[in-house]
Amino acid sequence: VTYLTLPIAEQQDMGRALTGNEQSQVTAQATAAAFANSASDVSNLSLSQGDVEFGVWNFNSQTFNPTVNRPNAIRATARRDGAANGAIPTFFAGMLGVSTMNVSASSIAALGTSGGPVPPGVADVPFAISSNWFNGVANCDGGIQFSPTGANGCAGWHVFDQSPANANTLRNTIVGLNDGSYQSPGIIPGQTQFMFTGGEVSSAFNDLIDLWNAKKEWSNDSGRYEWDINLPVYQASSPSSCDNPSGSITIVGYAKAVITKVKKNDIQAEVKCDGFFDGTPNPNQAGGGAGSLQPLSVYPGLVS
Repeated sequence: VTYLTLPIAEQQDMGRALTGNEQSQVTAQATAAAFANSASDVSNLSLSQGDVEFGVWNFNSQTFNPTVNRPNAIRATARRDGAANGAIPTFFAGMLGVSTMNVSASSIAALGTSGGPVPPGVADVPFAISSNWFNGVANCDGGIQFSPTGANGCAGWHVFDQSPANANTLRNTIVGLNDGSYQSPGIIPGQTQFMFTGGEVSSAFNDLIDLWNAKKEWSNDSGRYEWDINLPVYQASSPSSCDNPSGSITIVGYAKAVITKVKKNDIQAEVKCDGFFDGTPNPNQAGGGAGSLQPLSVYPGLVS
């Protein structure tokens, strides 16, 4: 939750250290969780100093590196020893002169990739980007060109799961998104399919400008109007293809993006890397993501 409150620029800053107050908030939650549990004859466990560590979990090497610089993981240790909660008294070992025993257990929870199911109304823009964006098409903060479309845009227009994918459906969809009469469907990455128009539809531009005017907000950080969106990502037809998508295509994920300009025949946006998303973690992978464009979930999962 701490990350969600930060401006996108700070979310992306890999060297941004947690403040002392931010660390205290997390440590307090861990302490409360320990207090709600027991071990053997001791209830309401306590944590000693150093039992909560911030760090970066590497999903590929399965290693934990302690650091407070933009951590994605917490390692917590519960113990019964002289430092906290007292050693555990023994029974059979007592016959051999060992009356107590020190025990401890550590676990690591990490923030993995967001990319699980998305509820209706979240990914609510009538365009999407190709999965090839995750394969080096653009760098962080790379610009998307929704109009004019073409190989440089690596993106396309859609009408969600409606049919037919024509100008009339697109206009009605945009108007419905603006006045609340239409809600975008939920997405199950790898299963949901959207209908793509095969190109831009100029007759819908005025309606999109109206939607932009309703959604945009002034950003003091960038000094411009912006519209933060959750952008669907469709499956590319080949590893190198950026052709205009057409027909029914599987949605494989979503990315964070900011629309920066909507004018007639000129629609610009930026994909945001390494941002955090208030969404379900990807159920099909432990974490790490499909690339830096994949947003991170703020809901941790146990990894060790």
